[in-house]
Amino acid sequence: MPETDPDSSANLQASVAEAIESFSLVFEQFGFPRMGGRIFAYLILSDEPYVTQSELTEALQASTGSISTMVRMLEQIGFLERVSLPGHRRDRFRLRTDPLVEMTRRRIEGAINVVDILNRAKVKKEVGPIATARLERAESFYRYFHVEMELALVRWLEANPLPAD
Repeated sequence: MPETDPDSSANLQASVAEAIESFSLVFEQFGFPRMGGRIFAYLILSDEPYVTQSELTEALQASTGSISTMVRMLEQIGFLERVSLPGHRRDRFRLRTDPLVEMTRRRIEGAINVVDILNRAKVKKEVGPIATARLERAESFYRYFHVEMELALVRWLEANPLPAD
């Protein structure tokens, strides 16, 4: 029987912790709170189907308030969903089936909304020629972004269908 290395479990945990922290820094570069990135990374790296807030608090050594705030944010942006199990008082949380697709869909919707806002701003009589030029450039960008992101998402989903829940 092979001898088990007592440090292998600790090394694995250290490597997972390192991956979580590395991911949280990237998440932060995208404008999200670092703790949100830590929670997201933890759930990606976990084989558990769902976790409670207290399990996240313990695993990530974070405050209850911080975890609660970030779980709400991750729910709002479509990364997490709340799961209620019969006979259990605590809610559980899990990653959505494909959270990055959901985030991309929301960004596309946001770009469409920005185009609408920019169009309404351009027709205001108070907007001068310099501001109008800025608004037109921004509108052009968001129209392009919306179309290209939508096409990219459609192509990606055709090649990579959403997994079943």
